[in-house]
Amino acid sequence: MYDKQLDSGRGTLLHLCDDVIQQEVKEVIISFFILMEQGKATMEDLDLRCEELIKEEFEESCNFDVDDAVDKLEKLKIVSRDSIGRYYCVGLKRANEIIGVTTEEHVFKARQGSSSA
Repeated sequence: MYDKQLDSGRGTLLHLCDDVIQQEVKEVIISFFILMEQGKATMEDLDLRCEELIKEEFEESCNFDVDDAVDKLEKLKIVSRDSIGRYYCVGLKRANEIIGVTTEEHVFKARQGSSSA
């Protein structure tokens, strides 16, 4: 019985971790999308634009964590800040080149290679 409870606890923890990661990825994607579609923005403007997008598309209010998303985008080197503090992004094609091949793409290519052999 204890082992089942312990396993259930691990499963719950892993599920929670997965949810957190997915949430962070969504925040990064939305922030990049807003910069790509609407152009340069201060941190405050970007935060407001992201919240407005979610309100318009999903009819839900939220407190968007734009600071963390922008920090991740800067670390990926696909978002920068201009001389007056506005954030901007590289083009989508360039962002894809910078980020490179994902693990998922490696797995997909490996599966294609093994099925053609």
